[in-house]
Amino acid sequence: METNLHKKSKVGLIWDLGGSFTRQFVTFFISIVLARLLSPAEFGTIAMAMVFVSITQVFIDVGFTQGLIQKQDTKDITYSSIFYINLLISLFFSGLIVLAAPFIGDFYDQEKVTNLLFLLAVIPPIAALGKVHSAILMKRLDLRSLNIRDVLATMLGGAVGVTAAYLDFGVYSLAFQQITTVCMSTLLLWFSSKWKPKLEYSNDEVKGLLGFSSFVFFDDLMRQIFNRIEIVFIGKMFSPTILGFYTRAESFSTQIKSYSTESLRKVMFPLFSALQHDENKINTTYLRVFKLASSLNFFLVGGIYFISKEVIVGLMGVKWYQSVVFFKILIFIALISPQVALMDKLILAKGFAKVKFKMGVFQRFLKIVPLLIGYFYGIFYFSVSFTISTYIVFFAYMWLIYNKLNISILDQLKSFFTPSILLLVSIVAFEFLKPPYSGWYFAIAFTIINFIYLKMIRNEGYYFLLGLLNKGKAVLFRKRSAT
Repeated sequence: METNLHKKSKVGLIWDLGGSFTRQFVTFFISIVLARLLSPAEFGTIAMAMVFVSITQVFIDVGFTQGLIQKQDTKDITYSSIFYINLLISLFFSGLIVLAAPFIGDFYDQEKVTNLLFLLAVIPPIAALGKVHSAILMKRLDLRSLNIRDVLATMLGGAVGVTAAYLDFGVYSLAFQQITTVCMSTLLLWFSSKWKPKLEYSNDEVKGLLGFSSFVFFDDLMRQIFNRIEIVFIGKMFSPTILGFYTRAESFSTQIKSYSTESLRKVMFPLFSALQHDENKINTTYLRVFKLASSLNFFLVGGIYFISKEVIVGLMGVKWYQSVVFFKILIFIALISPQVALMDKLILAKGFAKVKFKMGVFQRFLKIVPLLIGYFYGIFYFSVSFTISTYIVFFAYMWLIYNKLNISILDQLKSFFTPSILLLVSIVAFEFLKPPYSGWYFAIAFTIINFIYLKMIRNEGYYFLLGLLNKGKAVLFRKRSAT
């Protein structure tokens, strides 16, 4: 059984990495086209509205999706019960968005935000229809179906958004993109999972999930509020244009984080949940994945850092130049994103939902400090302090892993800093020297030297990359032989 579980996890991780790469590529391409057709202010305006839609997603789920995955003996009546609860809650919050839309528009002094919220209010109930189906596929580790769904939904939503932007719908084209993506995603979830809700409900089954899910809910709620409060803060204190620059930089940074983090988040939580009673196995698995995630992520983030100006200005145009500075700051969060996700899921899989909630409280309130700094010193220092607060949480998680699972802090620190030294030195040299030539040369040099460095220290990431290269050569050789 354990062998089969690891096999499913490995296959799921491969599918999710491939799906994430494809989805991020499609998202990146669509964002470039939209950035050329629309203005920074329009991106800032949609961000103001989406803050409130995003927060409602937490209330719709109430942490039940994570509870369904973590619970080992889930019954069909449990799925149906959660489905109806999610749907009822979503309809309530959809109506709440409509009622609050005029007041939110007045708060920002932006009438378009009100109109956007009237449109976006359809998203919560549509998304709720697919929550349980998503949990079922995750529980099966059917990452193949989930990623095909994500890619197709992203492509269709992007096509609708780009078409609307080309036809001069302006900021509303971004709303059409969001709505289409959610509709397609939910439709494909129903098709992939084959599960349909039955006309049955059990209050006992719901109560059985509440002990775990309630802490997950409050943690997710704080995460959404405090993650989005920066958007509200920038939109209110500065302007839609500044917010547009910031959100585009954050969006690119998030795409990188998604590629390196979401696959781990999806695969490792079901795997850790299945291994939760085997302390030695779960601890060994955690450290191995931590080392691998660190070394591979530094390859990805390092190369992109050096070409950030060429990518943003070259692809989106000179009007987005101010996003480069924000991107270079926020990308440092992407360096630790996979590790934090891994720690988060390990704590949750072991059943420490209350402990994770307390860590979430600390994490969210720590982010109040950047808001104060931004208020007095401006948007640049807000971005820097926001990044620093994320690193404080990262090291706090290391201590928590040690305290609850007795995994050495020194082992965790070595796993992080050993492969990161070269990247940090390279970034300091790049910013100090400010080479007049293209950042592409620096990025290529870093990639080659980093590969050699990982080989010298016999890092697991090196052997993983070498294995991928050897497999690629073998496939190419077989194709040539066949012809």
